[in-house]
Amino acid sequence: AIPTIVSAKTWKLMYEYSYGIINYLIMQTGLSDHKINWLGTEVSAFFALIIADVWKTTPFVVIILLAGLQVIDHDLYKQAKIDGTKLFRRFYKITLPLLRPVLIVAIIFRTIDSIRVFDIVYVITGGGPASSTKTLSFFGYEFFSNDNFGMGSSISIITFIISFAFTLIYLYAGRFK
Repeated sequence: AIPTIVSAKTWKLMYEYSYGIINYLIMQTGLSDHKINWLGTEVSAFFALIIADVWKTTPFVVIILLAGLQVIDHDLYKQAKIDGTKLFRRFYKITLPLLRPVLIVAIIFRTIDSIRVFDIVYVITGGGPASSTKTLSFFGYEFFSNDNFGMGSSISIITFIISFAFTLIYLYAGRFK
C-alpha cells in the first residue's frame, strides 16, 4: 500500500552510510566494527536495490498465491489424508500442480516489473555508482529527458519486446493453451 517512491526513499535512508539504521544495527550487534557503504560500490548497490524491490513487491505475490490457494478444493486434501498421503506428497501432488497457473502469473508479473523497474533505481542510486545500476527504463528516461525521443522510444519498445518474450516463454513453460 506504500507508494514505490516512499518505499525507495525509506530504503535509501536505511542504507545511508552516516546515519542509516542498517549500519547502526550492524555496529550495535557487533557483526562489523566499521560502517558499510551500501550504495557506494557497484555490487552492494545492486544487491541493495534487489532487497528493496523484493521487499516492495513480495506482498503482491503473496496475495496472488493466497488467492490461488483459496481456490483449491479442500476435499482433495481430505481424500488424500484418508488415503494416508503424507504432508509433502500432498504438497507436491495436489497443491503445486493446482497452483501452477497462479505461480506462472505471479512470475510473469514479477519479471515484467523487474525488467521495467525505474523508480526504485532513480530514487535510491540515481543509476550509480558509475552507472552500474542503470536499467533499460532508466536509459530510456535519460534519452527522453535529453530530448532524444527516437532513442528513448526505441529503448521502450525493446523493453516491451523483452517483457513479451519472457511472458511467452513462461506461458509455454506453464503449458497454457
